[in-house]
Formats: sequence, structure tokens, C-alpha cells
Amino acid sequence: MKKQIFAAEAQAGQYLAQTVDAVLRKKPDAVLCLAAGHTSLPAFAAMAEMGTDFSRARILGLDEWLGVPAGQEGSCAYFLQKNLFSRINARPENIVLFDSMAEAAAACAAIETQLLAWGGIDYLLLGMGMNGHLALNEPGDRFDRGPHEAPLSQTTLAVAPKYFPEGMPPIKSGVTLGIKNLLKARRIQLAVFGAHKAEAVQKLLSYAQPCEAFPATALYLAENAELVLDEAAAG
Repeated sequence: MKKQIFAAEAQAGQYLAQTVDAVLRKKPDAVLCLAAGHTSLPAFAAMAEMGTDFSRARILGLDEWLGVPAGQEGSCAYFLQKNLFSRINARPENIVLFDSMAEAAAACAAIETQLLAWGGIDYLLLGMGMNGHLALNEPGDRFDRGPHEAPLSQTTLAVAPKYFPEGMPPIKSGVTLGIKNLLKARRIQLAVFGAHKAEAVQKLLSYAQPCEAFPATALYLAENAELVLDEAAAG
């Protein structure tokens, strides 16, 4: 996995946005899959400022809290709408996210059907959890799974309240693309920022081979994966 290290997350965000811009210039209707989380904010800000044309882009959901309505602050859908969709010219009909209010199996089947219909993911932006999770693929989750319901780890449950300023609902699980889906993306960037993630980055880099105990190591299997860090996360 290639590495890029920037002095600060703002510069890293510019690099990520430039990558998306290049993808869409080459293929205007590219399928994008973008993580909803604080790590993505510098990239989202840069995408909006660059004026990239998203009018033909197709955007697929990465994950979602099960049972949290799309319009509720704290949901991945709300985060993406507030911080990205409302600032770019993406068309609502070209955005397909997990239906968090559906039965989990139905929500996963629908997103997989859409993924297949669109021919896979052209560009994937990921963040990494403190325990190495990718999307909601938690430690111990198999690398051969497609979209599925994922019970949340204690680490994720401890971090999640920051997205819910009015109090976190009693979430126990989420729905997520599986590692198998992520590895098939044609271009992958894993962004990790901040000194609080330095230990997790060092743990990721300490593995000699992929290990399901630390899901981010799955990206060692992807020749097109790139680790994008700021100096604080790089240690």
C-alpha cells in the first residue's frame, strides 16, 4: 500500500479532492463511495471549493447506523447531505444510500443490487477506526463478506456519540459494504488524520500480512490502495 504524508489535514484533503476531480474528468459518471466521518471533512471542503463537476457522478452509500432515519443528525446520510451533497451539484437521483429503516437483509440486498447495476466502485474514500475498522467492518469480520448487518464494537459505540449532539439513540448495529466489496474498488484512498490515530496507524503498518483482527490490513490485498496521512497521524 502506497503512502502519502502531508504537513496538515487541509493539504491532505486537497490531494484527496484532486484525486476525485481527476477520476470524474476521466469518467464523468464514475461510481464514488465516500466515508461519512470527520476524517472526510477536509476532503469534502476541498471538493466543494474546487468546483468539481459531480452532475453525472453516481454515489453509493458505504454504511449506516441501523434504525436511525436519514434525516436525523448523526446518521451517515445526514452527515453526507450537510457536509457534501448540499455543496456540490450531484443529482439526488444518482445518490443511493443504505435504507437504514428497512430490515437489514433487505437494505443490504438493495445496495448490492445497485452496486452490481452500476458495475462496481470506481473511487472509494475510507477512514479508519481506532480499532482498525473500515466502514462498519469491525475486528473479526470476515474479508469475504458482501453487504451485511454488523454488530458494533465497544470502541465504535464509545466514539459514535460525537455524531449525535442531541443524544445517541440505542444503536446496536449497522449495515455496511463488506471488505469484499471494498477491495474490488478501482481506486482506494484510506485517509487517517490526527495524533489520536497515530497508534492505530503504527499498528496497521506493523502487520506483515492481512489479518481479520485489524480490518484495515485488508487493503494490503489491493494494489490500487493508498494510505493518506497528515504528519500527526504518521507520528
